[in-house]
Amino acid sequence: MNILNITSITELRGGDMQLYTMYNLLKAENDIKQFILCPSNSVLATICETDQANYFTYTKNNLKLKNLIQMILEVCENQAIEILHVHDSKALNAALIAVTILKKPPILVLSRKRNNPIKDKFLNRYKYSHPSIAKIISVSKAVESIFDTIITNKDRLTTIYDAIDVAKFSQKTNKSFIHQEYNLPHNTLLIGNIAGLTDQKDLYTFIDAAKKIKEKNKTNLPIRFVLIGDGPLKNDLTAYAQQNGLEKDLIFMGYRNNVADLLPEFDVFLITSITEGLPLTVYEAMACKIPVVATKAGGIPEVIINQETGFLAACKDYETLSDLVLEAITNKVLIENIKNKAFDLVQKNHDLYVMKANYYSFYKTLLE
Repeated sequence: MNILNITSITELRGGDMQLYTMYNLLKAENDIKQFILCPSNSVLATICETDQANYFTYTKNNLKLKNLIQMILEVCENQAIEILHVHDSKALNAALIAVTILKKPPILVLSRKRNNPIKDKFLNRYKYSHPSIAKIISVSKAVESIFDTIITNKDRLTTIYDAIDVAKFSQKTNKSFIHQEYNLPHNTLLIGNIAGLTDQKDLYTFIDAAKKIKEKNKTNLPIRFVLIGDGPLKNDLTAYAQQNGLEKDLIFMGYRNNVADLLPEFDVFLITSITEGLPLTVYEAMACKIPVVATKAGGIPEVIINQETGFLAACKDYETLSDLVLEAITNKVLIENIKNKAFDLVQKNHDLYVMKANYYSFYKTLLE
């Protein structure tokens, strides 16, 4: 079967990372031939060129929609594409037009990663209920639920969870890179998150919780808070941390390309998002046996079961989040049990071989 993956995103977001992960996982299958279509100035295009992947590009300028439609038509005709797998909403617009032009249109599939609400209006209902779309894949049941009022035919909806290389993360050990870089005493506890500095991550609540943790800390151990990632809110968040007296307690590390080496140094992974699909960082922390304290955003409660595989609090509830972080630091017996259950869950349900099998079966079923 011939599959064309399409993205219109220029940055390297989670959806494109998983697109490329799946591309690499399925390369070994003799009955699948895959292609990628992405903007010429995208990070993914650079990666594809370096890796000599099967990829095509289009120019993302004022005529970007026309350019993308044209390339979809060319690739579909020249490569006899059978499945058109679209990975974002704007790419879907182009794909819907393209399949109406093609004499032999491929099966159209859409992937959705985030649970941002879709406005219940005619154009959205028409777009996502379009008869050309065979299936919509969500990364969690929470993401799938956003289509409840948009799509009447629920048979089109399916959930395939994302996955990580569990062995890669589980084999990593604490090398004290952060402690060394920032000259922290060896007994300093680290409460951290790995996220873009954006509205959806609600890192203001992270800072509010950090302030409370600092006030309530009775462990006699120093605690520092770490944010790994960059984004448009960096200056605002830095100012907010200073306003709350945390300029010496909160470390903004910026973007790092060695997350797998840094994550094992965290004592607690604290997520304060207000909207999520189901972030890969949850799986990564679980694989590293780092206890996760998180808000009930999006699909997070589908893997974090409170007091079993982690801790959960309501969005923006920094008081409860702070209490749970302190419990994760002090209740050693409970935490050891939680870490083991979380690791077993991610290894069983969210390792790469599971996702590979799920997608391979999904694609095969489409063509039956």
